[in-house]
Amino acid sequence: MHTNQNDESEDSLHRAYGRKVQELLSQSDANIWIEDLWDMYTGFTLFSQEAGYDPRGHDRFVSFKELVFFFQEVGKMEK
Repeated sequence: MHTNQNDESEDSLHRAYGRKVQELLSQSDANIWIEDLWDMYTGFTLFSQEAGYDPRGHDRFVSFKELVFFFQEVGKMEK
């Protein structure tokens, strides 16, 4: 029975994540999010060049890349 509670808890969490994603995507579609992300990242990298070395720069790029991939996958699901 303990496993069943964990499964229900995980399902509830996934539904909550889904509602948050739906809320986010209701603001604009996935392609617009991708364009906006590129604009934000471009501005950030230009600032970073002026500000100097950023030891977390690579980590931020990886996070950015994952966000873009996420919205690309969501865009495929919308079609």
